[in-house]
Amino acid sequence: MATETPIKNTSYTHEAYAANASFVPLLTSRVTALLAPRGTDRILDIGAGDLVLTAKLAPHAAYILALDASSDLLSAGRTLFPASEYPNLGTRLVDCRFLSRETDIVDDGWDAVFSNAALHWILRDEGTRDDVLAGVYRSLKSGGRFVAEMGGFGNVAEVNTALTAALVAAGVAVEEVRAANPWWFPSEGEMRRRLEGVGFDVQLIETERRPTELGEGGVVGWMEVFGQRLLELVEEGRRREVVEAAARALEGAARREDGRWVIGYVRLRWVAVKRE
Repeated sequence: MATETPIKNTSYTHEAYAANASFVPLLTSRVTALLAPRGTDRILDIGAGDLVLTAKLAPHAAYILALDASSDLLSAGRTLFPASEYPNLGTRLVDCRFLSRETDIVDDGWDAVFSNAALHWILRDEGTRDDVLAGVYRSLKSGGRFVAEMGGFGNVAEVNTALTAALVAAGVAVEEVRAANPWWFPSEGEMRRRLEGVGFDVQLIETERRPTELGEGGVVGWMEVFGQRLLELVEEGRRREVVEAAARALEGAARREDGRWVIGYVRLRWVAVKRE
C-alpha cells in the first residue's frame, strides 16, 4: 500500500520550475490536437501546475477546472491568469493520487479529462495507481474522453542512471534509490492494460522519442528541481556534490557541441473513451 502524506507544496518553487522546465507546456501540440476542445466542453485538467497550458485551452472550452497538489504553482498561475480575464478557468488544490475522494469532482459530469507531463508523478505509487484511473473514468460522462501525455518507458533514462550511480557512489544503497524514484514511466502495453482494466476503450496510444533541450539551469538545475526526492537520500550539504558528479557522467551523452544540455525525453500519449 502507498503511504498517504498530506497535501503540501511541492519541493520546488514556481521560480525554479519556470527556470528549468518552461519548455514543458510548449511541447504539447500533438496532445492538445488530440484533445480538440469544443466550446461546449467541461474539461478537468489533472496536474495543471502553473496554468500556462490550461490558460491556452480555456478559450476553447465552456469551463476548465485545474487540479494540482502545489499551492505555489496554482497561486502563481492565478497571478498570471486571473479570474477576471479567465472566468471559465477554475482551480483547486488536490492531491490527485486520491482523486477518487473528491466526490464533487468525480461525478460523471465532465466531457474530457486532460493531463500533460504530470501523470508520471501522480501514478508513481502502485497502491493508488488504479484508483486514480478509476477516478478519471468515473469523472467522465458516457462517451467522454481521457486525453493525456506523460513520460513513457525509457524517459530520461540517462539522467536516471547517472543520478543513481552518483548516489550509490555517495553511499546510498541502490535499493534505496529505486524505492525513492519519484516517477513511473510505463510502456504502451502496460498503460493500455491499466486503462482497459478500469473500463476505457483505448482509441489511440503512441510513444514519441523527443530529445529535449533543457532550460537555463541545464542538467544540474533539472536534477535539483525534478530529482529532489532522490537527492533527499543524502544530507543537504552533499546534494550539490552528487548532482555535479551525475552531470560529469552525463557530459558525453547529453551535452551538445555548443554546450547546451539535451536529454532523452520519451512521451507516452493516449486517447481513451468511457464506454457508452
